[in-house]
Amino acid sequence: MPFTTEAAPILHHRLKSVLLSFAILASTAASAADDRQVEPHVAVPASTERHGDWLGMLTLPSQAMLRIAVHLRVDHDGIVRGVFDSLDQRIWNVPLDAVAMTPATLEFTVPSNGSRYAGRWEARTRRWVGTWSQGGAQFALTLAANGPPPRPVAATDAWTLPSDTEIGGILDRRIAQRPGEAIVVGVIDARGRRIIARGPAKADTLFEIGSITKTFTGLLLADMAARGKVGLNDPAAKYLPAGWTLPVRGRPITLLDLTTHRSGLPRVPLNMPFSDEANPYADYTPALMRDFLKTWVPDREPGVRYEYSNLGVALLGQLLARRAGTDYETLVRTRITAPLRMADTTVRHAGGDMRRQATPHDEFLRPVTPWGGGVMVAAGGLRSDADDMLTYLGAHIGLVPTPLKPVMDGLRVIRADGDGSDTAMGIGWMVEKTRVGEIVTHGGATGGYLAKVAFDPVRRRGVMVLANAMTQPGVDDIALHLLTGSPVAATPPPPAAPAIRPTIAIPPAMLHRFVGRYRLGSEQVITIFRSKDRLMIQLIGQQAMPIRAFAPLEFFGTIVPFDLIFHEMAGKIDAVTLRQDGEDKRARRISVP
Repeated sequence: MPFTTEAAPILHHRLKSVLLSFAILASTAASAADDRQVEPHVAVPASTERHGDWLGMLTLPSQAMLRIAVHLRVDHDGIVRGVFDSLDQRIWNVPLDAVAMTPATLEFTVPSNGSRYAGRWEARTRRWVGTWSQGGAQFALTLAANGPPPRPVAATDAWTLPSDTEIGGILDRRIAQRPGEAIVVGVIDARGRRIIARGPAKADTLFEIGSITKTFTGLLLADMAARGKVGLNDPAAKYLPAGWTLPVRGRPITLLDLTTHRSGLPRVPLNMPFSDEANPYADYTPALMRDFLKTWVPDREPGVRYEYSNLGVALLGQLLARRAGTDYETLVRTRITAPLRMADTTVRHAGGDMRRQATPHDEFLRPVTPWGGGVMVAAGGLRSDADDMLTYLGAHIGLVPTPLKPVMDGLRVIRADGDGSDTAMGIGWMVEKTRVGEIVTHGGATGGYLAKVAFDPVRRRGVMVLANAMTQPGVDDIALHLLTGSPVAATPPPPAAPAIRPTIAIPPAMLHRFVGRYRLGSEQVITIFRSKDRLMIQLIGQQAMPIRAFAPLEFFGTIVPFDLIFHEMAGKIDAVTLRQDGEDKRARRISVP
């Protein structure tokens, strides 16, 4: 197909990979690497005959199987207390409540995810045979006596975090031929935190973190679900403002669909006006989002396929803020950044303070405009610094105390497939298979910044890399090398910037002669329309983009490289040629306004 939105640097994050299918345990467990027993809430007196460790298997609707271990102990007052482990999800010590055990029955609840187990003792097989209930669904679960299963232990020889000197050498090589680029690395583990900076940056220099913002949005969703404010499987339309609609195909889009990129919504809305091409979301308003959602026609049911969607997560953030009776920025501050004392993690508004923020650069190392917030803020509008991001990672791995830790643990529970064979989706985060085991990760990119965060929940290590240039290779390879030992990419000189194309002014009154629809092949149509005093182009299923004239009948794309050559006959435009990647495709005009 001709030009595509993928080429536009719009809050995108390229993924590599998927794991198993789907998990039902929205657990809010203790740290995966913390083997201390959690003291659950009070239980009821019961027989001590069958306390101990019990193993079972849950089979989910997707046919994925989860091993469950239930640990029951009787204290000196005769009260049965317990925790359970979800072994395949790497979550342990989830407290049980209302544990009731008699010689014939076993019952308990899991407050963190609203599930309940009820079983009866089968004397012949010496097992508990019962039902696990959660979210309106029921699953058979038989628990057999067994010893405590081994918990994962970090291999001491798997990989050692590099020293500050080694990290500094990597950064020196990365920016050696990149004047103006700043890059900051942060590492946190049980020994403390380290920050290494190169170029015009310090530990408190601010960077846009792009799509890492989506992990904050996911945390807000999980937090509100844990507090009963929303349900993960609630239809998103339930929280829309008056006058807004979401189309339904098969079943409604849920809040979980929005955070796992399975809503079917496109990567970006297709009606972006691009009034400021350097800050593409600046003029995208709630009214434009409402209008797009009202007219958008999905091509499949939600949940069928992974498709990364900035629009979906941006909508989720607006819905959560509306449910909370506030705006997204305030919701992030009150629920996440203020309690964690992350004062430097904020939304920068147009014209806001740039004194501590690194100057952004494009892939050619040309200075560019920083991005603002707006209605798309929940998909990529936060900025932060190294110290705050290490606090955020430290909270996820249990090194920074926070009441949000149980909710954070549930974020990495696998909910859906991701974008490949080695990556799965949690809530807001990707869970990725690596040479040292599973890690949890997310990246971010805006018009002039790159960012990557990743943590290992078993070894309790976290890394982050921030840079103020879109030049590739960027930050992903460095972050993964620090955490897993994967190779660091070679760093060639930055590419030469393309020549600035001259433009001519076409009187606004003359723009209407180009407006219309042009048939391109059997299944595609080019639409040319006017937005204020300029022309826009849009192909079916793609976002609209501005075009500029370099000759009376010739235009070029400003977001994605292509040329349009209009053909005139008897004083009227009757066709256009799309020239892209050395190929010409002619489209005849089929309609006029």
